[in-house]
Amino acid sequence: MTRLLQIILGLFGLFVVLVLAAVILVPLFVDPNDYRDHISRAVEEQTGRSFEIEGEISLSVFPWLGLEVGRMRLGNPPGFGDQPFVEIGSAGVGAKLLPLLSRRLEVSTLRLDGVRVQLVQLADGSTNWAGLGESEEDAARREPRPDDGGGFALERVAGLRLTDALIRFEDRKEGTVIEAAIPSLSTGELAPGKPFPVDGEAVITLDGGALQVATRFAGKVDLAEDFAAAAIRDLELDAEAAGAGGRQAVSLRAPTVRLVFAGPSFEVEGLALGFEASGPEVPGGSQSGKVNAPRVTADLGAQTLAIPALTIEAAGLRASGDLTGSRIVDAPAFVGRIAVEEFSPRALLERLGEPAPDTADRTVLRKATLGARYRAGTDNVELDELQLLLDDTTATGKAAFGLGEVTRIRSELRLDAIDLDRYLSPEPDASAKPPAGEDVALAFDWLEGLDLDASFRAGTIKVSGLTLTEIEGRAVARDGVLTLQPFGAALYGGQVRGSARLDARQAPATFSLEQSLSALQVLPFVQDLTGFDRLTGVAQLGAKLTTTAASTAELMSGLNGELSFNVSEGALKGVNLWFEMQRAYALARGRAAPERTSPDTEFRQLKGTAVIRDGLLLNQDLVGGLPFLGLTGRGEVNLAEAALDYRLNATVISQAIDEATGEPSELAGLSVPLRLSGTLDAPSVSVDLSGLVRDRAQQEALKRLGLEGEDGKSAEEELKERALDKVRGLRDRLRRDD
Repeated sequence: MTRLLQIILGLFGLFVVLVLAAVILVPLFVDPNDYRDHISRAVEEQTGRSFEIEGEISLSVFPWLGLEVGRMRLGNPPGFGDQPFVEIGSAGVGAKLLPLLSRRLEVSTLRLDGVRVQLVQLADGSTNWAGLGESEEDAARREPRPDDGGGFALERVAGLRLTDALIRFEDRKEGTVIEAAIPSLSTGELAPGKPFPVDGEAVITLDGGALQVATRFAGKVDLAEDFAAAAIRDLELDAEAAGAGGRQAVSLRAPTVRLVFAGPSFEVEGLALGFEASGPEVPGGSQSGKVNAPRVTADLGAQTLAIPALTIEAAGLRASGDLTGSRIVDAPAFVGRIAVEEFSPRALLERLGEPAPDTADRTVLRKATLGARYRAGTDNVELDELQLLLDDTTATGKAAFGLGEVTRIRSELRLDAIDLDRYLSPEPDASAKPPAGEDVALAFDWLEGLDLDASFRAGTIKVSGLTLTEIEGRAVARDGVLTLQPFGAALYGGQVRGSARLDARQAPATFSLEQSLSALQVLPFVQDLTGFDRLTGVAQLGAKLTTTAASTAELMSGLNGELSFNVSEGALKGVNLWFEMQRAYALARGRAAPERTSPDTEFRQLKGTAVIRDGLLLNQDLVGGLPFLGLTGRGEVNLAEAALDYRLNATVISQAIDEATGEPSELAGLSVPLRLSGTLDAPSVSVDLSGLVRDRAQQEALKRLGLEGEDGKSAEEELKERALDKVRGLRDRLRRDD
């Protein structure tokens, strides 16, 4: 036993001597710098690029077999310039010596300092990193090496430490440069199946320094033993962007992020992303929000992404939904559902730094929700099963938006009922002097890039006091022309149909309108529109109008066109034209005025055409049929002041009855000049008494002479006719004498 112990101790001592000798002699007699050229040639043969080691190479043996290398450069392929593709200021790594004897590999911390990576993409799309990795074809052709049991088993790497690194990407096709500086990146011990911490920071610079994003991240990484998967736990990522637009900050927290490198694919559990932004370009000066997703899975190989549940909170809004993505690398497309919980549009505008509109009804814009299924790509969004609630109005339908040189919009919407008057500005104080109207220039260049096809239906719309029902219409915009056609609605027992067209292909733009309205119940229509409740009947209306649209003033000053109206079986309340004529005649003859049997003027028909210029409705051909009267005339209505000024001629029919006596009227056959003035609310009628009395005296003179008027002719007309008869008789006798 003593002999055996002596042999073991002797062998151990020999081993110690050999190790000590190696530690002392190898660094003395082996200079790794003698192999720099061999190393460079080997790298060049493998990469096809120049490789140079400028710094010194130093070697250590015990307790670590270590290697320290100075500056190294790997060149670019031809056509990418003389600057190096990769440059490393210094690097160092070591392997523990004693475990190597049992084919176990324990690596010290891998240290890299002053790393510079220059990534370049040329205008033709070629890159300077192409061809460095083993292609899939080469990997498939390469025969796997048999495991002879002589390899080393990697047990641990003490860690990775990266300092003063810079990655620069230059896209010469787009003319952009992105730089990512990594002041520090470090990990704990790297060992299969054992979690290790990661901690680092980076600064990303965009637009030549106009925008900088500073980030800091930390977490624990758990690598699978076969390195095919990894999990990042307790991930924390904080980023802050600074530029001309102000400051934006983002923080991300995730309990677990799983990565599968075969796909590659990853899965995130408990994702919580927070962000905040401030600056002059941020609505409201500053905003913050957060995104939460219990589970996120993605496979970059299959180009798929799935987020079964997603919650987003920002600017006081809270939206939830889901997302499924396909072709997320080369042509991203996403589908899912989104629902925005009830919010106040007024409060939202205030949070965004915008004043809430002053509305006639202060209770509106207090409640809104939104829900839809969506489909989105890089330049388009489609919304289906759309449901929008605004206060008491519900809208449903679908919409699609395409972005590019031309904005493409397609939509089909239906709403139940809305009172637009509630959302308009409140009526001005009646005692306040209205401000002078400002002539505002109108521009329609937005039409050049708009491709619109939008149809809509509505159950009820109230606007300007009018109530429209069963509304339907379609708006089409293309090549600088906007058309609303057809447009239809039920309106107070009648039906409105028409179209409108805005043509902005030439300046100034032109606007045209063509509308027809049939079977309109006049009383409720006029009453809701103007508050005037003294006109009844059934109306047929038509309008063909055109105007230039260079400014708001020209919309009225450039207005041309025609209006037509035909009102039947109606009445003008508060004025009895037949009574006013009888009263005036009685007073002129010194008689007592008859009693008024009716306060209104009934009519069988009122029709005519009109034009509108500068707020004046001009009517030159009014024709009406009233009891005992035939009415013609012309006049105008000042729509802004609701003022009337009409000159009328009322011809009394031969069957007219005097309301006072019940006998045939003495006015039968006379034409009576009338003037209608005042306002729409309080119209007044005046009769030309002198003309009326003169004409009556002429009629009585004719009777005394036995020349009573016939067929309702006036006295003047009868005298002229009798005189002409005498002249014609004399002419005929003279011809016979000849």
